[in-house]
Amino acid sequence: MADLQSKVTQLTSQIEGQLTTMVDEIEKQKLRPMGRNMHSCIVSCYDKIGKSGRKEQIEQCAQNCQMPYQQAGQVTQQEIGNFQNRLQNGMMQCQNDAQAMVTPDMQGDEKKMRQVENNLFKCIEGAVGKSKAELGPMRQRIESRMVVAGGSNGGGGGGSGEEKGWVG
Repeated sequence: MADLQSKVTQLTSQIEGQLTTMVDEIEKQKLRPMGRNMHSCIVSCYDKIGKSGRKEQIEQCAQNCQMPYQQAGQVTQQEIGNFQNRLQNGMMQCQNDAQAMVTPDMQGDEKKMRQVENNLFKCIEGAVGKSKAELGPMRQRIESRMVVAGGSNGGGGGGSGEEKGWVG
């Protein structure tokens, strides 16, 4: 059983590493530029409204600037959470299936229990493999909702989220 746990730990470490790498890439390639645009946009709010406008106008403009970045972060976290739930549910189903295969007479039969463990591992391996295959589509879903605004328009004065880099 310890060998099984070691193999499962190795599998889960691999998928966690791949997920972490993907999230780091999204953060560097998409979220950081969106964060920069957000701050530039907020500075633009102060430049445009600062001395003559009302405090509420600046706050509303800044809030509009922050929205795309916040929404992108929320979508990313939601996708990661859904991914982790699907993986966990798949692994739990494997454990439930393995437990359902065990009968009282098998408890003392090492060969039969080893077969149950082998089936459990194959099932978990399949669940992890399925999750690995889901990483690419998940990344596409996340990135399709983000558009880093091109050019250097210096932000904006409270326009729509789409102008600031968010689609959706």
